[in-house]
Amino acid sequence: MKKQVLSAAILATLAVASTGAMAAVVNTGDTLGITAGVTGGYYSFVTGGSYFAMDANGDGKFAAGERTALAQGTQGIIIGVTQATGTSHAGLPTGTEGGTIDAAWNFFKNTGMHFTTSAITGNTTAGLNFSGWTVTWAGIPAISMGGGFQNCGTTSDGICMSGTTDIGGTFNNGTGIATVAWSGVYGTGYTLDYTAVVPQADPSGFGGVPYSLHLVGTVSAAVAAVPVPAAVWLFGSGLLGLAGIARRKKKA
Repeated sequence: MKKQVLSAAILATLAVASTGAMAAVVNTGDTLGITAGVTGGYYSFVTGGSYFAMDANGDGKFAAGERTALAQGTQGIIIGVTQATGTSHAGLPTGTEGGTIDAAWNFFKNTGMHFTTSAITGNTTAGLNFSGWTVTWAGIPAISMGGGFQNCGTTSDGICMSGTTDIGGTFNNGTGIATVAWSGVYGTGYTLDYTAVVPQADPSGFGGVPYSLHLVGTVSAAVAAVPVPAAVWLFGSGLLGLAGIARRKKKA
């Protein structure tokens, strides 16, 4: 009997250990909350929290002054769900834009926000699929920030340049995969990083500019439907039985 108990204890320990080694999966309906970006210093540089950055000066760096602070919208990121956009426009945010993932932000004195055209899924090992990550800005409905291949047109249209050479065809701006660090325990923090490139010839005027996203926050579990206790069903069937007995008595 003692040997059986010991064996069971060892198996249980191994099971726990193997579970801890597995990737932390974010399930459909789980929410990645977004901790607001912190600004400070000269020109309100973003010094912490969540933000996106654009290498607007082309020096290959995402400096603090090239970051735009982000705050959570009405939802944050919901895993496995395609999330709609709010309304972008020229000029500064008014608070009426209705961003779902993030609240409206100001970039070059125009209003924008993020949304998705396909659901985000994945885990902490393989990463999260951000191929549907999209921006609306300054009234432009959709700017794809999903990485992957971008159309460079022909070698004579000057759209995609490598130095002084027009490369034409297509090129890979990124994998469309975001890296995420999370313990797998709901209610604890996560860190997410993602990079992409604005599509060439995009109407925003930022075609070919590198983009970086940095999010921090807390992971919340999907809200499951509350099951009806078995006692409620038994109580209901009991009432139906009593009603049947009452009807038979009246007929008698």
